[in-house]
Amino acid sequence: MKVCYFNSNPKYFEINTHLNKKIFGHKIYEETKLLFLTPGKFDKNNLCPQNMLRLKEKYKIKNVIMFDHVLGADKNIIISDHINRSGTSFLIEKTPHKNLPMFPDMSGIYITKHNEKGQTVQTLGPDRFQRPPSEKDVVFSEAAAITAPLWHYVGVSVRCFGVCDQKTDKGSLKPL
Repeated sequence: MKVCYFNSNPKYFEINTHLNKKIFGHKIYEETKLLFLTPGKFDKNNLCPQNMLRLKEKYKIKNVIMFDHVLGADKNIIISDHINRSGTSFLIEKTPHKNLPMFPDMSGIYITKHNEKGQTVQTLGPDRFQRPPSEKDVVFSEAAAITAPLWHYVGVSVRCFGVCDQKTDKGSLKPL
């Protein structure tokens, strides 16, 4: 099953799918071989190791294709690393969970292919992303550094696309 995780409503990525189900703090659209997920709210109650592990177990998720908004890029990018400037981590006070570690290894969170040039982004969080700082040669993301570590923590691999304003970008996104 292909699992697509949207850090915000899929309509902002020009995906017009009705998310008709709510489970484990997430809105869901499900077909036989396709699952779309997005947080019901961007908060610690919906985005927590417990809910991510429940989603992983219910849908037998091994990897997700994540989509996140970016600013400062002139085309869609593959995110290969992040710096969390949001002031938010939904792992704080939520680890250890079950038999998972208290201090997880956060290296190698993102899947990239050998011939791809990934990009390091600086995540601001949904509120600060609306008014980013003015910094030259920096690519800002909305939420990758907040949600990707949750998936990584529960053992799900993440391939993350940074999606810039679709009105100006002609670059296509490639599947996993």
